[in-house]
Amino acid sequence: MKISTKVRYAARAIVELAKSNSKKPVAIQWIASQQEISPSYLEQLLAKMRYAGIVRSFKGPGGGYVLARPPEEISLHDVFLALEGEMAIIKCLLPDEKNCDRIEYCIMRVFWEKFQDSMVENLKNINFADIIGEEKKLLKRLGYPKPRKLKRKKK
Repeated sequence: MKISTKVRYAARAIVELAKSNSKKPVAIQWIASQQEISPSYLEQLLAKMRYAGIVRSFKGPGGGYVLARPPEEISLHDVFLALEGEMAIIKCLLPDEKNCDRIEYCIMRVFWEKFQDSMVENLKNINFADIIGEEKKLLKRLGYPKPRKLKRKKK
């Protein structure tokens, strides 16, 4: 199983917004350049996350995106749901799946479901405040400077 590019890129965008630690909107061009993501593709992903209540957007000069909730209240599972919907590692685990004749007595389905449930639980337990904390530890261990801070023009 692979995590889609959509989810990976969206998670990186949320990391960038969480690092900004600001109520001021962050321009999509900034996020895209810092995370090396196409701005037009990022716009599509952020629109889905806005619809899911993960980010808020502001139009016009000085516009951009902010987190709709604190980073500790946004999980990787939230991002996954916003972009992919409910996780189903195999077709018979989809909520509306009725096409399998073995669904009621298949012992493997029981174990696949346990595996999927543990994956979902892990995604729910990883929030973006934790991710930012881990990034700080990683950068310190690697000897890199502190994570980037937004430099905004004063008006």
